[in-house]
Amino acid sequence: MVKLTIDGKKVEVPKGTTVLDAARKLDIHIPTLCFHEAITPYGGCRLCIVEVIRDGATQIASSCVYEAADGLEVKTATDRVLELRKFMVELLLAEAPEAQVLQDLAQELGVKAPKRFKVRNELCIACGQCVRACREIVGVSAIDFANKGYEKKASSPFFERSDACIGCGTCFSICPTGAITLKDLAEGETAELPDGTKVIGPARIIDNWKVGLAMKKCKQCGEPFAPQFQLEHFTKKVNLAADFYDVCVQCRT
Repeated sequence: MVKLTIDGKKVEVPKGTTVLDAARKLDIHIPTLCFHEAITPYGGCRLCIVEVIRDGATQIASSCVYEAADGLEVKTATDRVLELRKFMVELLLAEAPEAQVLQDLAQELGVKAPKRFKVRNELCIACGQCVRACREIVGVSAIDFANKGYEKKASSPFFERSDACIGCGTCFSICPTGAITLKDLAEGETAELPDGTKVIGPARIIDNWKVGLAMKKCKQCGEPFAPQFQLEHFTKKVNLAADFYDVCVQCRT
């Protein structure tokens, strides 16, 4: 166990605990954006920055990746920290002004419309949640980052169709800004992917990765319930019987 002080409050946590988790134990709010409990901390958005005082030296650190230590003193809302957070929110808001999560953060921190940065009106802010979730939770690694700096974004390999994507929708569910679009096509419904490929339902489309996957139909009720490729992937991964997914969950129960 290690003992530290956060905003004047002492707390004892297991070794390896991050400053963010230690603060949450004290019910001290630190805003986050790229952080998610189910995946490895990334420290990319810098909204969770705090002032850390260690051995008499002060530094700015991302609390989601900074490990708590004995004698550490942390300040979560100094003038310096708040100004830096406002700067980051203004920068992100210029990138994705329509993202509700950023509008909420801007209101929380008192940030007005971006003035120092050119508004791009994108939605992907390179938080990396989709990339990490695909790799760590799904175990597929169908997507990654492309480009660098201001142009960095989540992408399928070479911006072409992702052959590894199983259409599970984890990336869609975890994306904080709504940058990823997913749609299930009904029987006979048609749509066109960004690369011009036509897809006929029942199918699942994820435009970002240029994926259109046929849906498996339940042999009992006849309703489509999951992408065929996804079910084949899990059947092989967990060594299930070939007919395990012939029936949907509703009919199985």
